[in-house]
Amino acid sequence: MEFRQLGNSGIEVSALSLGSWLTYEFMAEKDALTVIGRGLEAGINFLDDARYDDRTGTVPMKSGYSEVVFGGLLRKGGWNRSDLVVANKLWYEYYPDESPEAELDGSLSRLNMDYIDLLYCNPPPPSLPVDELVQQMDDLVKTGKIRFWGVVNWSLDKIEAAYQKAIAAGVSLPCAAQLRYSLIDTSPAEDASARKIFDTAGIGIVASYSLYGGLLSGKYNQSEATIKGRFDAKAIESMRQKKLLEKVNQVMNLAQELDCTPAQLALAYCLKNDQVASLLFGATKISQIEENLKALEILPRITEEVIAKLHNLE
Repeated sequence: MEFRQLGNSGIEVSALSLGSWLTYEFMAEKDALTVIGRGLEAGINFLDDARYDDRTGTVPMKSGYSEVVFGGLLRKGGWNRSDLVVANKLWYEYYPDESPEAELDGSLSRLNMDYIDLLYCNPPPPSLPVDELVQQMDDLVKTGKIRFWGVVNWSLDKIEAAYQKAIAAGVSLPCAAQLRYSLIDTSPAEDASARKIFDTAGIGIVASYSLYGGLLSGKYNQSEATIKGRFDAKAIESMRQKKLLEKVNQVMNLAQELDCTPAQLALAYCLKNDQVASLLFGATKISQIEENLKALEILPRITEEVIAKLHNLE
């Protein structure tokens, strides 16, 4: 496993990180433990969870059952909490009636944990000025309930504003930005303005949705009879009209030349970006973890020539 520094935090995280969105609550406990165990055995130390709304329709909790399951799995697996970097999210869903600390306390209670290593902030509500938000994050750091904080899906101008406000106030700086980043969706991660902001602020990118919902695995370029995934026929037709499937076909051809799968090529492309601290993915099978681990092995094959070809997909 390759380890990278998480922005200005001073801690190192695995280049691949394991998420939990729509995963463990739909799996048998033994299967979930096997998947997490294989990830940790491979060196993954960065785990991502959040308070997600229930989609099983079978639990007595409208929201947050994902955290109950995740925390329970970590205890059941017997893994050392101090060896892990656990991330969670602050949604501000009930702000200001529920303070950020109260929302965090709810997550910690469901997880049965004393602290979160990295707390991502969702874009704040209009009623919460950025300078107040950065002060709130610093207050949470001082309580020991979080070690570091970052942002998820913020616009670049808001990220820069948060950094500037934190610097001016002398409080804890954001260290990470979780962004959608893939061959098909390179902005804002590859924008020149983003590179400048992240370099200046010491913010590491945590890349998500890097297979574009499975599109870059190439499975939607197969016959309809074999397709199983999150996109329905209407969505697939829309992507075909946008020529996204043609781009994927080119990725598949290039992957064949490089002796890897299109998914591995797509992941390796994002990992080649030196501002990416970690690439987040979800897995319900050991085979998915094994597939993604091989993306690290092919990083040396992602030359400038290969990158140029991927930048010029038609």
